[in-house]
Amino acid sequence: MPSSTQSSRSGAHSSRNSASRLNKLAASIAGVAVVVGGGTMGAGVAAAFLRSGWHVTVVEADAASRESLPSRLAGLLDAPVESRIAGLVIHAGLADACWEGVRFVSENVFEDLAVKRAVFAHVSQLAPRGIPLTSNSSTIAAADIAAGTGRENAILNVHFLMPAHQVPLVEVVAVAGLDPHIVEQALEVMLAIGKKPLRLTQALPGFLVNRLQAALMREALALVDAGVASARDVDTAVRHGFGFRYAACGPILQKEHSGWDVSFKVYQTVFPTLANNAEPPAVLREMLSNNRLGMKTGQGFVRWTPATMQVEKVRFNRAMGRAQQVVRDDAAGPPPDWTG
Repeated sequence: MPSSTQSSRSGAHSSRNSASRLNKLAASIAGVAVVVGGGTMGAGVAAAFLRSGWHVTVVEADAASRESLPSRLAGLLDAPVESRIAGLVIHAGLADACWEGVRFVSENVFEDLAVKRAVFAHVSQLAPRGIPLTSNSSTIAAADIAAGTGRENAILNVHFLMPAHQVPLVEVVAVAGLDPHIVEQALEVMLAIGKKPLRLTQALPGFLVNRLQAALMREALALVDAGVASARDVDTAVRHGFGFRYAACGPILQKEHSGWDVSFKVYQTVFPTLANNAEPPAVLREMLSNNRLGMKTGQGFVRWTPATMQVEKVRFNRAMGRAQQVVRDDAAGPPPDWTG
C-alpha cells in the first residue's frame, strides 16, 4: 500500500500532468477573443482569456470604464502583468475593432433583451463565420437574443460566474438548433483558458448554478424576513456549516457519504416548511426602496466605507485564490463513478 508521501507525490505529478495538458491545449487554441462590455463581469472574462495567452479586444461604450479597464485588469492578473496586458486592445464601438482572426465572442452588457439583440445584430455582421458568438447572460436565453440575426445556430449562452477570472465553472448551454461544431469549439475554448465547462441542454431561467443559488437565497431571506435569523447568522451557518464541505464535494456527493436514508427522513419533516414564495420577500424590497444595495451604495446588510470595502475585497480575493488551489489539488484524484 503506497505511503501518504507517495500518494501526495502521485497527486502532485497528476496535477502537473493535467496542467501540462491544459497548457498544450491553450497553446493550440489561443487566438483572439472579443469581449463586449468592460464592466465588472466583462473585465473578469477578459482577464480569464489574457492570463491564458489570448489577445483580447474589449468593446466598451463608456469612456470612464474604458479608461479604468487596464488598471482594473492589472489587479485581476497574475505576474507577469505587463506581458499579459500587452495582449489587450480597447475600443469604443464594435465597428472600431479588428475582427480578423477572432475565435470567440463574449457579450457582457447589462441584462436587457433589446440591448443584447442590438449588440448581436451588429456582431453577426462583423464576426467571422463558424465561431461561437456567446452571451454571458443566465436570465435571457440566447435563442431570444439571436432571433433575426441570421446566425441563430452560432449564438449560445456561455455563462461565467463572478468573479469570472477565478471561478472555474462555466455553463455552456447547448440547446437544440445550435451547430454542434460551434458548441464543441465553445467547450474547447473554455478548457483552453482553464475553465471547467458544464454542458447543459436546456435553457431554464437561471440555468443550473443560479437556480441552485436562488433556492438557497429564497430560504435565507425568508428566515431573515421572519426574524428567525439575522443576515450574519445566515452567512455564519453557510460558511462555517454545510458550505465548508462544498470545497471538498457537492451536495449530492456529500449525501453519498452520510446516507440517503437519513436525508429522506430529514426532508420529510423539513421540505413542507420551506419557503415557496414566488416573489422576493419584504426585507429585500425594503432594502431596495431605501437604496441599500450593498457596496455600491455603502450599505446593504452591512455598513461599508471605502476602507472596509478595500479590506473585504482583498480578503475575498485571497480566500478565492486559496479555494482555487484546493479545487486544483483535489482534481488530481480519481473521480467517483457517477450513475446519474
